[in-house]
Amino acid sequence: MERVLAALTRWLQGHPYTLTGLLFLAMVLVGWRELGWGERQLGFLLLIYFIVALGIRLDEITRSLGGHGSSPRPPGGERDTVLACLEDIRALLQRIDAKLDRPGSGDDRPPQP
Repeated sequence: MERVLAALTRWLQGHPYTLTGLLFLAMVLVGWRELGWGERQLGFLLLIYFIVALGIRLDEITRSLGGHGSSPRPPGGERDTVLACLEDIRALLQRIDAKLDRPGSGDDRPPQP
């Protein structure tokens, strides 16, 4: 029984949109057929679905960036983690800055250092 629950949990974590879509589809069908929901109620349910799907996507993005629950924290602590992230951001910004075209001489902005 535990193996089945573990496999089900892994599958659900790998396919969150499938579970969410099926759940909201069931809610739409029950609301429409059994509760007599109209256009407004179904539209509101669709809005809630988009909000939930956006939340799932933001959670995936957070986990991929190293948010809580994605991986164990390094032994240096939270301060070192933040500093490492800021260094990564600085390096990326420098790479982006090197690829950008500088403004022309007629621009109002002062030159950047």
